[in-house]
Amino acid sequence: MRAVVIAAVAAALISGSSGSALAQSSGDQMTGRHSMKGTVTSVDAKKGWVHVKTDTGTIIAHIPPSDLQTIKKGDMVTLDLAMKDNGPTNPKVKDTAPASPKK
Repeated sequence: MRAVVIAAVAAALISGSSGSALAQSSGDQMTGRHSMKGTVTSVDAKKGWVHVKTDTGTIIAHIPPSDLQTIKKGDMVTLDLAMKDNGPTNPKVKDTAPASPKK
């Protein structure tokens, strides 16, 4: 199985800022870049979690808490997504991804 990291470069587009988060990843070998529009169904601005309902399902993304301060349930947002393949999973390395937020 191959390890895949999905980068939700959403903070810049959610908050309407200049897109600096997207620029940071432009030198990486990111693929599958696309945007998804949706409605915020839940937001935890203190912990940095946002749930966005799209046409294809709900995306749960972690965004820097400072970028979620003005985002509220019901807001229409755009998530800009990309993916980077980090190669095969090393079975000796434990997954360090954060657990999904509790509802």
